[in-house]
Amino acid sequence: MERPVLVAVHGGPGLDHMTVKSALEPLADDFQVLYFDLRGHWPQRPQQRRVLEHRTWADDLRRLCDALGLRKPVILGSSFGGDVALTYAALFPDHPGGIILANTTCGHWGGPRVIEAFGRVGGPEAAALIERIYAGDTEDLQAEFNRVCYRSTAPRRAGPMSPASSWPDDQEPGRRAHYSSHEVSSFDPWSLLGRVRCPVLVLAGEDDPVCPRCPWSRN
Repeated sequence: MERPVLVAVHGGPGLDHMTVKSALEPLADDFQVLYFDLRGHWPQRPQQRRVLEHRTWADDLRRLCDALGLRKPVILGSSFGGDVALTYAALFPDHPGGIILANTTCGHWGGPRVIEAFGRVGGPEAAALIERIYAGDTEDLQAEFNRVCYRSTAPRRAGPMSPASSWPDDQEPGRRAHYSSHEVSSFDPWSLLGRVRCPVLVLAGEDDPVCPRCPWSRN
């Protein structure tokens, strides 16, 4: 019997498919998992920053599935990849068979819910650092985030969708800064939610402080 295809969209920005591959390998007995790297991501050139747009990634995803002859594909987007999957499903509502949003923020990262979650699983130092980041502190806090927040909460989050040691380094850190200053401020994938027609499965963990469960999510 032919196995159904699951298309995996990795997190980021600035990462690649290896951040989700080990997590999804156990599905290989039942699914054929397709991995790919989003355009403009690791290890591609800094000049490709101009393509860091959800609409471009969504169209690339549609074209990839068409080129491979995938009809009504099921797309799993992890973290930031969930925003790409949601954009794709909204812009091309007749194309996907379904999407899975795993550890994906509900439109806006940060705020009291995220600060509280980091404090609960990582302690006061983690909560204070997230509050600084959310407030727009201009200091480069990536190393502190890795040390205080990511590693301190890794034992709770260790599992399929997140490596337990540290947040993977972006080979070109300016890529993430460019995305944050340009795309994040101008486009919200969740504003397109009403256009989605396919089934949507949302996976969220109570002890995932980066993407804690939304108030409207069910147990």
